[in-house]
Amino acid sequence: MMGYMSYGFVLLIAAGLLVKKIVPSGWSRWVLLAMSLVFLAAAGGYQSFLFWGISTAAGYAAALLIEKYPSGCPDGTLSRNGDYPAGQERDKAGTLRKRRLVLILAVAFQLGLLAYFKYANLPFYTLEAIGEITGRVFEYEPKERLALFGISFYTLMVIGYDADVYRGEIRAVRHFPVFSLFTGYFGHLAQGPVDSYKETGESLAWPASPSFEDMQDGCLEILTGLFKKLILSERLALMADTVYGDYASYGGWYLMLAAAAFSLQLYTDFSGCMDLVFGVSRLFGVKIAENFRQPFFSESISEFWRRWHITLGAFLRKNVYIPLGGNRKGVFRKYVNVMAVFFLSGLWHGGKWTFIIGTGILQGAYMIGEETVRPLALSGCRAAGVDPGAPVLRWLRRIRTFVLVSAGFVLFRSDSLSMAGQVLIGMVQKSRYPEWESGVFYTGINVADFTVLAVGLVILFLMSLWREKHGDEKIIRGERLRTWSCFGILFLIMVFGWYGKGYDMGAFIYSQF
Repeated sequence: MMGYMSYGFVLLIAAGLLVKKIVPSGWSRWVLLAMSLVFLAAAGGYQSFLFWGISTAAGYAAALLIEKYPSGCPDGTLSRNGDYPAGQERDKAGTLRKRRLVLILAVAFQLGLLAYFKYANLPFYTLEAIGEITGRVFEYEPKERLALFGISFYTLMVIGYDADVYRGEIRAVRHFPVFSLFTGYFGHLAQGPVDSYKETGESLAWPASPSFEDMQDGCLEILTGLFKKLILSERLALMADTVYGDYASYGGWYLMLAAAAFSLQLYTDFSGCMDLVFGVSRLFGVKIAENFRQPFFSESISEFWRRWHITLGAFLRKNVYIPLGGNRKGVFRKYVNVMAVFFLSGLWHGGKWTFIIGTGILQGAYMIGEETVRPLALSGCRAAGVDPGAPVLRWLRRIRTFVLVSAGFVLFRSDSLSMAGQVLIGMVQKSRYPEWESGVFYTGINVADFTVLAVGLVILFLMSLWREKHGDEKIIRGERLRTWSCFGILFLIMVFGWYGKGYDMGAFIYSQF
C-alpha cells in the first residue's frame, strides 16, 4: 500500500518531476492527474478508486445542474446573494427553489456515502457508551465496511465546491479531468488539507513553473515534515503508546506526561505531513492551503481551533456556522451554533463518542466557558492594575490552553469513555513506578532517545517562535545557506530518524480519518 512515507511515493514523485521536465509546460496538469490516479489506486485499491470516481462525478454534475437554474443575469453573470438584478421579470422563487433542491440532494448524496462507509457502527458505539455510563454491558458485532481511502477529505471538498457554485462564488468547472484533479490530487487526498476550488483548484489546473527558490523552499518544507515525523513524532508515539497500553499500571506524572506526549505527537505527525505535501506541491508549482499556524501558541481555545486544522474549521464555519445564523441571532443561538459546529467536527474524526466528545463537544464547551469568563477576568485584571497583555500572563494562557486541549485529546487517544475516565482520574493518583527516581524511562524510551527528543522539541519550539514573531519571513536566507541547510537537515534525519530493517513506522495519524 502506497503512503507518503513509502518508497513507492518517492519513486512516483521522482518520475513525475522527470516527466514534467520533459513534456511542454501546458501538460503539467495531466502529469499531476496521472500521478494522482496512480497514487489513489496504489494507496486505496480499486474500491477506493471507484467510489472516489462516483463522488467526483456526482459533485461535477450537481454543479452544472445548479448553474442550469441561474441566480444571476441572463448573460450568465452571477449574483453573490442569489438575487436577480432589479427589472428582471423572472420566476425567481421557483428557480431558486430548484437550485436549492439540487444542492440539498447533492450534499445528501455525498454525506450518505460518507455515513454508510464511516458511521455504520455509530448506533452500536452509542449503546456501548450508554452501557459504560449505566454499568450495563452491551455486546455487539461491528458492521464491516470498506475503508475508503481519503473519503473524509474529498467528500468535504466536493460539498464545499457545490456550495460555492450555489452561492455564486465560482463558476462550475466544465472540464471533468480538471475537476477530478482537484478532488483526487495526491497532495491533499490522504490527510487534507480540505482545500477549496477557489484557492487550490485553479492552481492545479494551471500549475506555475517553480523557480529555483521555490524548489529550495519545497525541499526545506519536505525535510521539516520528515524531521517532525521521523525524529519527533515516532519517539513521542512510543512514550504515549507505552503508557496508554498499560494505563492502569501508571499514574500521576506518567499519565500527564503521556497526555502531553500524545498532543505533541498528534501535532508533529499531522503538521509534519502537511509540511511534506506542501513542499512536494511547491516542487510542481502548486499552492495548497495552510493547515497549521503554531497552534500551541494560542491563548484561548477559540484561537487554537483557528490555528489547528485550519481548512476544516474554515469549511465548517462557512458551510455550517454562518448558514445556521452565526452570531447574528443572539447569544444563546450563537452558542447552539458553536456546539453544532464542534459536534460535527468531532463526528468527522470518527463515529465513536471518544472522538465526538474529545475533539467536539468538550472543545465547544471550553469555548463557551472562555467567552463567559473572559469579561470577568479582564475586569479583575483592571481592578488589580494588571496588564492582561503582560508576557507572563500570555504564557500562562498558552499553558492553560495546552492543558485543556490535551485533556480532550485523552479521549481522542482512548479506546472507550471508561478508559478516558480512568486515565484522567489516574493523573491525580500515585503510580506503582517511582515517579522521580527513575525519571521518564519507564515509558519505553531510553536516555539517548529522550535526549534526541528533547533537543528536537527545543529546535521545533524555536522555529515556531520565529514564525510566530516573523510570520512567513524566511528563517534561512541566501541560496547557498539554504542549500547547505537542506543537506544538514537531511543528515540529521538520516542519523537520528527512526526507520530501517525491523522498524515498522506508523502511518500518519490523520490518514485514518
